[in-house]
Amino acid sequence: MHFYTLKIPTWLILVASFTDAHVKLDQPVPYGAASLNTNPLETDGSDWPCKQRPGVYDVTQWNIMPINSLQTISFQGQATHGGGSCQISLSRHTPPSADSVFKVIKSIEGGCPSSNPGNVGTDPFGYGADEFNFTIPDAIAPANYTLAWTWFNKIGDREMYMNCVPVIVTPSSSKNRHRRRTLVEQRTNDMDSLPDMFRANSGNGCSTAESGTVLAIPPAHLGENVQRIGSDPLTPPVGNCGGNVAASASQTEVALPSSAPSASEAPTSYSTLASTSAAPLVSQTSLAPTVSSESPAASPSILGSTTGSCSTPGKSVCSPDGTAWGTCMEDYQVIFQPVAVGTKCDLALGVEVPARRR
Repeated sequence: MHFYTLKIPTWLILVASFTDAHVKLDQPVPYGAASLNTNPLETDGSDWPCKQRPGVYDVTQWNIMPINSLQTISFQGQATHGGGSCQISLSRHTPPSADSVFKVIKSIEGGCPSSNPGNVGTDPFGYGADEFNFTIPDAIAPANYTLAWTWFNKIGDREMYMNCVPVIVTPSSSKNRHRRRTLVEQRTNDMDSLPDMFRANSGNGCSTAESGTVLAIPPAHLGENVQRIGSDPLTPPVGNCGGNVAASASQTEVALPSSAPSASEAPTSYSTLASTSAAPLVSQTSLAPTVSSESPAASPSILGSTTGSCSTPGKSVCSPDGTAWGTCMEDYQVIFQPVAVGTKCDLALGVEVPARRR
């Protein structure tokens, strides 16, 4: 009897050991952080959007993002698959549904989440991927949003990764109140003019090209804020890649009132808003400003008639009848959003955000 020794290259063993290890968002803190893994979306679209799972929209903390302030995304996990192309997008729906529209605020072609030609390491819980900066543009009105980071990897199976984040967009710290009011009045339609997020490899009939190529995000989905990393040629997607997201007409937004109290006493910055077990800011059974998954178009996330003044920037505020809630902005205005069906807003559940004043 003869025995044969099969020599397997070390790199193949490592690849086999970490086929399910990829990367996920570390900062900003995503929805459902405790249940979020590093796997891509299902190719049949069954977990679209945001990797549907038990606890998918649990809120650990709201991430405060003033307009035009520099924000950073960072990652956990080291299987970066040679990089690829990424997008950062926003939806008005908090939380989003399968019909929610995401609008692109930044596109990164090549080198995302790392410019390393392979993986940055073998530790599925490690760090080492690159960090990327972005800003919330003037086109976005202060309100609550869902931010999405999406990634199309260069090496490996044709996949799409999507992590979602609860964010509160606050007004710019600009002292020019007239300019801020003018911008606010323009924002009602400005967000709708942004391109829709690109979607592929997730049950919509569109797919990225073969392994080893970097996705060229179609111009209709690219946007104006584009970061190009590296010199790899870009390859367009294949298949039915047109009209792969719902029309944005199903969502509405109302700008802040044109008149507001003096901003001279407004805080210049906000900290991250964390929920606690005793007083959660948002949950799907208490204060969540939600849109019904059955009819998102009929239930916009922001109601036109529910705006008002408030006294403490950063504090959660209930509407007088308890059917809506909002966060007091730095110009002492609040945009109320509806609570989940069958629930009421309770002032006892409010969480106050420490803010630094001038």
